[in-house]
Amino acid sequence: MNEKNEKLTIRISNDELEEIDSFLSYNNSYTSRSEFIRMAVLEYISIKRVGIITKNNSIHPDPLIEKAVSKMVSGGFYKSIDGAYEEIIREAWRKNIVSGMLKNADEEYSKIENILEGEKKYDKL
Repeated sequence: MNEKNEKLTIRISNDELEEIDSFLSYNNSYTSRSEFIRMAVLEYISIKRVGIITKNNSIHPDPLIEKAVSKMVSGGFYKSIDGAYEEIIREAWRKNIVSGMLKNADEEYSKIENILEGEKKYDKL
């Protein structure tokens, strides 16, 4: 999968490109725009797959989940939204759902790291 098969062309405004270049000028973790864009896309996909925790570690559930939890709180099953999420997380932990999710996330992260390592080698060619 480290082999390049497709070239992707995107349109981006000058302001957006300047923003990317500005970020790259003080963040030397990326060797090129291409590497940064690939990493950003993969990170976005990872965040969307998880879909409940934002980058600042706040909970942002799918609107249907949020509606269901709010209904349970208003119905008196939980004292608060935070309490409901805490109980959901505790129950998921007890049933080993969390450990399974973390294992899957770790495997996905490893796959992404392997892809990016291959990309770094490709970018150096």
